Amino acid sequence: MKRLFFISTIIIAFTSCDEIDDPIIPFDGAYNTVLYGEPPVLTVSEQTGKNILIEDFTAHQCGNCPQAAIIADDIMFNDPENVFVLAIHAGNLAITNEDYPTNWTCEEGDVFWSQLDFQANPIGRINRIGGPGNFFSPGEWEDQVSSEIQKDTPIELVLETEWHPEAGHLNIHVRGLYFSNEVSGDHRLSILIAESHLIGHQLYYGNDPEQVTDYEFNHLLRGSVTGANGLVAISDPQEGDYFQEDYTFNWNDEWVFENSSIIAIVSNEDGYVINCLGKHLSE
Repeated sequence: MKRLFFISTIIIAFTSCDEIDDPIIPFDGAYNTVLYGEPPVLTVSEQTGKNILIEDFTAHQCGNCPQAAIIADDIMFNDPENVFVLAIHAGNLAITNEDYPTNWTCEEGDVFWSQLDFQANPIGRINRIGGPGNFFSPGEWEDQVSSEIQKDTPIELVLETEWHPEAGHLNIHVRGLYFSNEVSGDHRLSILIAESHLIGHQLYYGNDPEQVTDYEFNHLLRGSVTGANGLVAISDPQEGDYFQEDYTFNWNDEWVFENSSIIAIVSNEDGYVINCLGKHLSE
């Protein structure tokens, strides 16, 4: 039985299929060659190793969630080049009311929440090991990250962005090069957007007072370029195969660009994160 560590409230438990469906996703982020010409051709020179995605399912009415956020931040702080965190606000404890008025949820977060085999806060996924329904308690995150980061990855990623504030456009370029034949099926690329330094109300057990009115939310999932599960970038890749995907994204003016980052995620047909790469947009 999976060990749960300081989970605040169990919302609902159910069994879900770990295989990702292939829904028809409305997509309007195609790269704008009319405005920006041909996209740059990125290059991948060598493999640098596996990166890790920590997805922290959190909520502002979850009193144990701030401690889970500290665990995720500490793991990322110890390896900022290879570990990336997404705080996903979802579930009944993420609803708004008079005491917790700000809605931190988004459509993509609701999709990720619906994939979980067991829905509670705080729990997390580490590279979606075991499929998108699987999860780990915060006390397990560090060990799972340490184990996962030792694994080989068949793909190396490079990521570049160009900001055009006059048009409100963020151009995104992602290239993946395969170094192994030991992969098959459709591989999806998803581009997720996170924002930090957001201030709001948060229940925080052990704090005095427990309702913090100026809590700082970091790595908050705000939306995506490609939809939650991404779009198919390549099928049955072989060693030496590559893809490059280019996007022109209409920036949401409610998000502070300088406080935001993007994470490119390549996942297989089972939803497992083969590799990922993040970038702070202000860099």
